[in-house]
Amino acid sequence: MKGLTLPQRILLIEILKVRLTIGHCKYQGIEKDLAKRWAGYWGEIALANYVKELHHDKYLVFHDLQLQFNGIHFQFDTLLLSKHYILIIEAKNIAGTLTFDNTFKQLIRTNEDGSEESFEDPRVQCQRLQSLLRNWLIKNHCNLLPVDTLIFFKSTSTILKTNSGDKTDFSKICKGRDLFNKIERMEQTYQQEKINNGTMEKIAKLLFDQHCPRPINILKEYNLTEKDIRSGVCCPNKECSYIPMNYKRGNWICPVCKTISKDAILKALSDYFYLYKQTITNQEVKVFLHLPSPNTTQKILHKLNLKTTGRTKDRCYYLCPEKVTLCVL
Repeated sequence: MKGLTLPQRILLIEILKVRLTIGHCKYQGIEKDLAKRWAGYWGEIALANYVKELHHDKYLVFHDLQLQFNGIHFQFDTLLLSKHYILIIEAKNIAGTLTFDNTFKQLIRTNEDGSEESFEDPRVQCQRLQSLLRNWLIKNHCNLLPVDTLIFFKSTSTILKTNSGDKTDFSKICKGRDLFNKIERMEQTYQQEKINNGTMEKIAKLLFDQHCPRPINILKEYNLTEKDIRSGVCCPNKECSYIPMNYKRGNWICPVCKTISKDAILKALSDYFYLYKQTITNQEVKVFLHLPSPNTTQKILHKLNLKTTGRTKDRCYYLCPEKVTLCVL
C-alpha cells in the first residue's frame, strides 16, 4: 500500500551538512545525528525486505506511514493490516550489548570501552503508537481490529539483556528472521476474522489517504539561521564540493577543481527549496547563487521555465520538484 522511501529528515540533514559554514560548532553534532538516522533507516530497509516474504493475500503493508490525531503526528516504521488484526512493527538498528532497564524505562548500550549510551525504550515507544492508533481508529469510526506491536532488531549479533532480577518480557522483541516466528504466533493469537476484504480495503484506503508527514523546519530544529548556511552553487565533484561555483556564459565553474557544469544550479535551487521555502524572487536568486546582475538572473530563470505569480518586482518563482531536480544521495 505504501512503499519505503528515504526519510525527508535525512535528506534535509544531508543538505545541512554540506551547506553549514566551515568550522561550525554544531557540525559534529549534526554529523552524529545524521549517522544515527541513517542507521535507523537501514534497519527499516532490512525490515521491509523481510516483510516482502509475507503472504501477500494476508496483509496490506504500509512503510513509514504518518498519521495525525488531535494535532499529534505519529509515524510507523511498518504497519501490517489484515482481516484479523493490525500489527505495528518498529525497526531498530542498534548493535552491541543492550540492557532493558525496567526501572527507568530505557535501553542502555554498553560499548567495548565500558562506556554506556541511553536510548528510549522501544517498548514504551510501541505502547504510545498503539494507543495513538487505537484513538485514531475510534475517531475515524473503524475501531474493528485489535492492535498489537512488535520490535525488530536488524542485527542478529545484538545481545539483549535485562537488569538483574528483572523479568523483561521479550515475547514481542525479535532479531532477524525470528520476525516470522513472532508473526506466526500473532496469527495463532488472532485467529478470528474480524472484517471482510471490502472493509479491510476501506480501512487501508483511509490510512493511505490520511498519510500526512509533519512539516520539518530543519534550521529551526537545530537553532540555525541563514547566517549559518553557505549560499551559492555547490561543485558537483564529490571529491571537491566547493561552495560557491562561479557563473560564466551559461556555465558554472569551480574555482578549486575547475569542474564545469551547466545544471549544478538545479541542486542549489533544490537546497533552497528544502532549507527555506518553495518560492523565490529574482533578487533572492541573485543573492543565493552569487550572480553578477539582475539581467543574468532573469535569463537563467527564464530558461528554467518555472511557474510564476505576480509581475515584475513582485514576481515569485515556484521551485516545484518537477522542475527542480531532487538531490540524489
